[in-house]
Amino acid sequence: MKSRSYSFIAYFFLLPILQVMVFDQFDLDTQLIPHVTLLFLIFYPTDADQTFYLLAAFLYGLYLDILHSTMGLQAAACVTAAFVRPFIITSVFGKNHGYVNIRLQQTPLLALSAYCLNIVLIHHLVYYVFGVSSWTQWLRIVQQFIFGSLFTLLFLIAIMFLLRKNKQ
Repeated sequence: MKSRSYSFIAYFFLLPILQVMVFDQFDLDTQLIPHVTLLFLIFYPTDADQTFYLLAAFLYGLYLDILHSTMGLQAAACVTAAFVRPFIITSVFGKNHGYVNIRLQQTPLLALSAYCLNIVLIHHLVYYVFGVSSWTQWLRIVQQFIFGSLFTLLFLIAIMFLLRKNKQ
């Protein structure tokens, strides 16, 4: 196993625990929680096998579902975001990007933010729409989707900005 595989295995187990113990405490509303666990899906190596990545995203979402008791919502949202990720990478970084890994230090913050925004929007769209118990509350769904996405994006950008500053 490569040394970077060990770090992603650690992220697989530690990010959800950090989410539950720290970031779930930032809850502003019933469902308005920053999903910093998306960092695993965002920074997973792009040169890895896509099938293994989809399997890892499913298991990661299932792990999050167990920790949050969300009945498969996280698994569906994570697999959808993982499936769409190659198209997002191509649209944000261009066709010449190929399968170069997205690194926190080398990628411009604006491009990284656009990439994260797309991943967050896809994840949250699936998460909030599938989590609906009644379509009569569609305005609340739209509100949760918009504010939840912005809240998560702000936390992700802040974390990436802090990690960027610390390593430079």
